[in-house]
Amino acid sequence: MRKLLIAVVVAATLLAVAKEKSVETIDQLKTRAAAADKHKQAELYVDLADRQLEAANEQYNTNVDQARALFLDSAQSAELASQASLDANHKLKQTEIRLRELSHRMNDVRRTWAFEDRAPIDSAIQRVEAARNKLLDRMFQK
Repeated sequence: MRKLLIAVVVAATLLAVAKEKSVETIDQLKTRAAAADKHKQAELYVDLADRQLEAANEQYNTNVDQARALFLDSAQSAELASQASLDANHKLKQTEIRLRELSHRMNDVRRTWAFEDRAPIDSAIQRVEAARNKLLDRMFQK
């Protein structure tokens, strides 16, 4: 009975702490990524790219121009993640995997957008693929 009571108290405390933790905005994450240690930057920039892509997907139905800008910002953040990983020579494989997942998600989002809105974002997807290929080249260089 005592163990159950302790478990309930611990669980309640963890839930309270989790609710208090606020969700970081895109601008806050961008600032934190720019100021982060070079070994942590790649991970933060990939998180930023994911967040920007999902925000673009949500914004598409209300504001196409803002959605397109967020989509392009996502590609830029992916490029920064790749470059940070290459510069630090750290977490190359994890960054490449996450960029591949981002690229697949970008293609999924692209398919939901109207045909006339797709042209500008195709170049963004190609930029993410190029950044991913740079990581692969570094990992498998001879």
